Amino acid sequence: MPQPLGWIRQFHRSKSPDNPLLLVFPHAGSGASAYRDFSKCLGSRCNVLVFQYPGRQDRASEAPLNSLAAMAAGAFDDFCTSGHHRGRSILTFGHSMGALVAFEFVRIAEAVGMEVRALTASAAVAPSQVAAKPPHPSSEEDILVHLASLEGTDADVFAHREVMRLSLPVIKADYRAFDAYTCSDDVKIAAPVHAIGGDQDPYVTLGDLYGWGKHSESLDVTVFDGGHFYLNDHLDAVAELVTR
Repeated sequence: MPQPLGWIRQFHRSKSPDNPLLLVFPHAGSGASAYRDFSKCLGSRCNVLVFQYPGRQDRASEAPLNSLAAMAAGAFDDFCTSGHHRGRSILTFGHSMGALVAFEFVRIAEAVGMEVRALTASAAVAPSQVAAKPPHPSSEEDILVHLASLEGTDADVFAHREVMRLSLPVIKADYRAFDAYTCSDDVKIAAPVHAIGGDQDPYVTLGDLYGWGKHSESLDVTVFDGGHFYLNDHLDAVAELVTR
């Protein structure tokens, strides 16, 4: 019987094993391979691991999880039993929904004494502000319209509707998990947070980025030109921020 593939994907070997360890948490509906180029940009600076959530790409036969906390717990358990966890400090990066999964991961890690050097929250609403946001669309057509408004949710794939429809079950599951997420504004992590976004993002405002200040004693905010997927046009600059 084949062994489960697990959560961790490593697309590039770092130039030095002593480089910091960066854990990457993808956005809703996305697979780990969407961050291959980001990993390549960071290869000279970090050992980059990208998490693959159940229900997508090479884990498509598995049921997607129904909560962000479950995603974080699954990622943490797999990381702790992997050869990558050697008791050293870690950096974390999450885009959109992935930033909330990363936040929950950091909470778990810090609770057991693991040192997290920083959380970079990209194009993400602060945890305590999620509940106040309108729910995601649930019908196929409304989801397609929503994705188009994000100007680039894996645009090459989502331009083809039949391919898109194959992705709808996991997108719907991720949206449900996102919309069900709640966090009080007094929940803090010890790690500093760097919130980054695009100045034309139709869903995540500058106020949403500054909202992360409720969840850490240390917050930096950086805004780039672009929309919700500003990252695609600023890979090198964001890589520099993540590791500075």
